[in-house]
Order: sequence, then structure tokens, then C-alpha cells
Amino acid sequence: MKKQRKYSYLSSMASFIEGLVEEKRASGYAYSSSADVLKELDTFCLENGFTCTTVTKELAEAWSAQRPTEGLNARNVRVGILRQLSKYLLSLGVDSYLQNRFPSKETNIAHVFSENERLAFFESLETMPPNGSPFGPRILNECRIIFRLYYCCGMRLSEPLQLSWECVDLEAGTVRILQSKGDKDRILFLTDDITDMLRKYELYIHAERPGCSWVFPGTREDNHLNEITVRDYFLKAWHRTPYADMSNPPTIKSFRHTFVVDRLNNWMTEGADLRERLPYLSRFLGHAGINESLYYYHQVSESFRIIRDKDRTSDQVIPEVNHHE
Repeated sequence: MKKQRKYSYLSSMASFIEGLVEEKRASGYAYSSSADVLKELDTFCLENGFTCTTVTKELAEAWSAQRPTEGLNARNVRVGILRQLSKYLLSLGVDSYLQNRFPSKETNIAHVFSENERLAFFESLETMPPNGSPFGPRILNECRIIFRLYYCCGMRLSEPLQLSWECVDLEAGTVRILQSKGDKDRILFLTDDITDMLRKYELYIHAERPGCSWVFPGTREDNHLNEITVRDYFLKAWHRTPYADMSNPPTIKSFRHTFVVDRLNNWMTEGADLRERLPYLSRFLGHAGINESLYYYHQVSESFRIIRDKDRTSDQVIPEVNHHE
């Protein structure tokens, strides 16, 4: 069972936030990332002087403002969780403002890192100075490991952040991902270099935060690093590269897309049968089936010219996307 963080909510909305979290978890949902956002909302109320005991229009509009470091979809996730809180209040008979949904931006062609872009990003990350906070050097070191896990293991955004050491077996070279998207568990088998990297990191982080069960602890006691911090470090590192001004910039999810593309390219170069390999890739990614994994191909079809050049039958394995799909 994935470890669930137990927050102390301190704002005037605390009792209702706690009630919503308890109700969701009693219904069988992990409700972990959403609880992170609700804690952020709790802090937002305290820092901005909102003392209301319900969701008001003023609170909803202030909370819904898009931040400089986030995209529309990330903003919409925050708004969606505020809507959940409003609906919970309404179900209790409490008058509450229900913020409208915001349209998401059109889906762009997924960015796949070129080799030069990827090398530039990791070089930027290695040479980037820590920020001025007391936690700066440690958080930067954590992010250097996290972004390598994104690229080398194709992990989703929250998956490395929610890892506890009890889910990491460095002797076997495995990591257990618990209750990820769709509340599915899976085991990732690590390459030798990633296992060695985590061994060295384990010695470092246990010296920095002895007794902490999180693989990537945050700035607060008994809490892991949050998604907002990781996104900030990603943007800072990317903006230091020569490619920062491109029209279709990458996101953290681009590492997952790149993992899929590079894996398929390597298999094609080796002459492997994709029909045999795709089910394993699908399970590794935590997808429900091959078709879900092929969605990544559909998003980045232009990046597979190398595959089509090497295998004229590849269209039979990974079909083209029709415009109406």
C-alpha cells in the first residue's frame, strides 16, 4: 500500500479539507497527489488572508489564476481539485461557489528530446547552482537523480516523488511503483548504471536526512519533494540550454515520450520483433494495454522516420494515425 502523507491543515477551511480527504480515501482512492494540492490550497488561504469557511468567488478566482511557471493543464488540475472541495461542501448543505472549468490548451505534438537537447539539459542541470535556501543543495541533488529516472525509466511525474525506500530493492535492482495511474502496482527492473547511481544516492541522502523513509524528501518534515518544485527546477535547467526559445518546448512528460521513442529505436536497430517486445514495454510503462502505449507513437509519429527507414513492415506493427482519430 502506498504511504499516504498525513497533513496538518491550519486554515479556516481545514475541517472541510480533512473531511474531503477522508471521504475519498474511505472510498478506496489513494488521493495522494490531490492531498498535496489541498495542502497547497490550505497554505494559500493562510498566506493570502482568506478566512472564509467556504469556497467564495474571491478565493476561487485568486486560486485559479495561472502561475508563471505552470501550463494551462497544470492550472486546470488545481481548479479541478478546488471544484471537488466545493462539491463536497455543497453535499454537506454548505453554500459554496463552484468555479467553472477552464478549457485546456490544444494538444501539441509531443516533444521528443534530440540527443543534443537531452545532453544540454543534463549538462545544465549538473552545472546549475543551488538556490539560496538552506535546502537548495540537497534539493538540486535530488532533482539530478529524479530527472534521470524520468528519462531512463519512463516514469510518470509523481512516481519517483512518491517512492519510499521500502519499495526500492537495490540488491535485486528493482523499484515497486504503488497505486500509480489507475491505482495499478508494477515493478520496474533497473539497469546496472541506474542501480549504482541509486546506491551512491542512498548513502548521500541518508547522511543528509537520516531516518527519512522517502527516497526524495522535501523541505518539510516527513514529506516528499512536491511536483511544483520539480517543475520549477526543470524550467530553470531548460532555460539555461541553447534550445530554450524553441516553439515547441519540452515538459517533464517529454522524458517519458523520449524513453518510448529511444527504446523502440534501439529495438529496431537490434532487429528485435516489436510484436514480442511491445507487451513488455506496455507493462513497464504501467499501461492497460498495447493500444495505450501506441498513443505515445501517435503523438510523435514524425520521430519514427528512423524506424520506418529500417523496417518497411513497421506500419503493420505500429499503425499510422488517421486524422479523424
